[in-house]
Amino acid sequence: MDLDRFSNVSLPDADGTTRRLGDFWAEKPVVVVFARHFGCLHCREHAADLRDVYDDVRARGGEIVAIGTGDVGYAKHFVTEDEIPYPVLVDDHAEAARAALVKRVPFLALFNPKTFAATRDARKRGFRIHKPGKRVTQLGATFVLGPGPSVRYEHIDQTTVDHASLDEVLAALPGAGGTGPLIAPGPVALSFSSEAGGRVGSDTSVS
Repeated sequence: MDLDRFSNVSLPDADGTTRRLGDFWAEKPVVVVFARHFGCLHCREHAADLRDVYDDVRARGGEIVAIGTGDVGYAKHFVTEDEIPYPVLVDDHAEAARAALVKRVPFLALFNPKTFAATRDARKRGFRIHKPGKRVTQLGATFVLGPGPSVRYEHIDQTTVDHASLDEVLAALPGAGGTGPLIAPGPVALSFSSEAGGRVGSDTSVS
């Protein structure tokens, strides 16, 4: 992630108000979640899971911000239909996605046999595919940033169902008794979690 570039991106929220990203984590930690697009059923399930831990995040002094594609009207519909309590921003021109180095894959790679069971299970839980937004070949990602120019946690999705572990995300918030900023503010050094597939910053800052 190019944190400085990412922080200076401004995007519209679901009400059409332009928000500078870095303002969100200037004074508190923020969980930033990239959805593939607002119609993705796995993204909607992940957004609902985050909705369910929103009070825990706020209790730790944090916030959640979701970034997706599909225009402001679609974002507002997504917020209303799924009862999303946290800010949702629209990145239809990929400014934020490029700065965050979110992964894109060939279209056919989206139909990975390893994801079929997860898709079937998500449908059983009531989630459905809606109208696609832009860049359906973009995968998701989750970051915990701030306060200030620091990266506490990073998970770059490798498939459409490879979302960050909520336990890892919550543990990365300072109110959870974490170790504080792990990377500030240069390129992120990554290690791999063998249990949940998450990626966290190393203990050493990288310049």
